[in-house]
Amino acid sequence: RNQTSQATTTMTPTLRLALRQTLSRRINTSMRALSGSPAPEYDPEKKLMYITHKESPYTLGKHRSNALELLDKQPIIEVDGDTAVCDGGGGALGHPIEYIQLAHMGGEPNACKYCGLRFVRKGDGH
Repeated sequence: RNQTSQATTTMTPTLRLALRQTLSRRINTSMRALSGSPAPEYDPEKKLMYITHKESPYTLGKHRSNALELLDKQPIIEVDGDTAVCDGGGGALGHPIEYIQLAHMGGEPNACKYCGLRFVRKGDGH
């Protein structure tokens, strides 16, 4: 190999460090978004991004959704057996089949991990 092609494929330590820091920042930002951590805010005076733990200015919370309220309005579904099967309804718009065990719940409803619908064994007196 000649020196020109070798020089273009070799990164300097400074460039390697800058690239590593940029990738690390992008990964950390993505992980914060997935974990539900507060979003960083921009401070124009300091030209920095920083995370705050203040209350959300939105009435429905940081996610701006009333999904939990809507789920609470859904009636609890009574099932004859010890196992409930939930696919979210809606055919192709549903979710993977979830088998929900009800035998050891002591009459308390057990929720589907995908859609939140609650099931209870018939006759357990919820």
